Amino acid sequence: MELLSLALVLLAAVVAGRAAEAVGIPAVVGEIAAGLLLGPSALDLVGPSEGLALLAELGVLVLLLQVGLGLETTEMRAVGTPAVRVAVIGVVVPFATGWGAAVALGVDSTTALFLGAALVATSVGITARTFADAGVLDGTEARIVLGAAVVDDVLGLLVLSVVLRVATGGGVDLGATALSLLLACGFLVVSMVVGIRLVPPVFAWIGRTGAGGYVPLLAGLVLMLLLAEGAARAELAPLIGALVAGVLLARTDQAERISRGVAPIAALLVPVFFVAVGIDVDLGALGSSTVLVLAGVLFAVGVVGKAVSGLGVGGGAVDRLLVGIGMVPRGEVGLAFAATGLGAAVLDDDRYAAIVVVVLATTIVAPLLIRWRLGARRPSAAAARTPDDPGTAPPGAPAA
Repeated sequence: MELLSLALVLLAAVVAGRAAEAVGIPAVVGEIAAGLLLGPSALDLVGPSEGLALLAELGVLVLLLQVGLGLETTEMRAVGTPAVRVAVIGVVVPFATGWGAAVALGVDSTTALFLGAALVATSVGITARTFADAGVLDGTEARIVLGAAVVDDVLGLLVLSVVLRVATGGGVDLGATALSLLLACGFLVVSMVVGIRLVPPVFAWIGRTGAGGYVPLLAGLVLMLLLAEGAARAELAPLIGALVAGVLLARTDQAERISRGVAPIAALLVPVFFVAVGIDVDLGALGSSTVLVLAGVLFAVGVVGKAVSGLGVGGGAVDRLLVGIGMVPRGEVGLAFAATGLGAAVLDDDRYAAIVVVVLATTIVAPLLIRWRLGARRPSAAAARTPDDPGTAPPGAPAA
């Protein structure tokens, strides 16, 4: 990657992010728009490259590391059951409605299965960034969405595995499907169980040795990369490994020091990921009416299918609509699904382009909807306060 291109990406990320926030739009939307402007579809100043892809991947890994550092495992366990329900609904409904909508548009049933599967995956990175920017990442709704996104990733892996075998004529291999499930669940269980026993003592030892400077931070980044690679080998998204690393590091006595060290790295690299998302998009695909119609229908059922997943939360003071909206973005995981279908010749160029458009649209719309919902809740929260207790808001509502 040329140094000039990197300078343009960083400058565009800062300027677009600040400009978006200045007009009340989430920074992530401005960063994606900057990527579209810089990329081959517009000014063609910066193109996709291995260097940009590496920086973008590091950016989303660091973002999820930050998210994990801010989570308590006890808090995540408290939302475990509703998170699983949300994930299951968020997989079943988009898959079924996506398949049905594609068939209704004349797509053959096998390809329609893959289009439905491409709507299953939720991008935890985009939602996490939006909740963090809004200052509500520690809220119950955000924790449910993060937990559901992890489960969603495991279930999405299984759906993709089965659908890909059916679409390529291999049939359903129950043994291979069971193995994929065991591998994914095994990684999550082993990394957490072993990590809880090993990571805190190791970092306590690092502290006792008097290793100053950035040694704890470097050790934390190494752990992040190792677990990200482990997740990839278990056929999960690498960012799940980064999230696990953050959760484990949060239990160490070096957590605060690591968190402070990660902050400037995240400020540099995280925006690069979202600019890269925009750069990778080919707006030329929008010139086809076939692509636009299919993308529009898939976008509609994709948004509604994830939004209704909030019903899995059940009763209580949790904002179910906010949870559902938080599951909307497809992001990099959806793109990976689309690329798999294109590589296996299950999807043609037009249908691949339609999925890319849906991913981009959900990536842009979800932060706007989250910001809208948070803003809509604030007046009701303020109205619920009593004169004797002006600083208390209903459970689940963000601070005013």
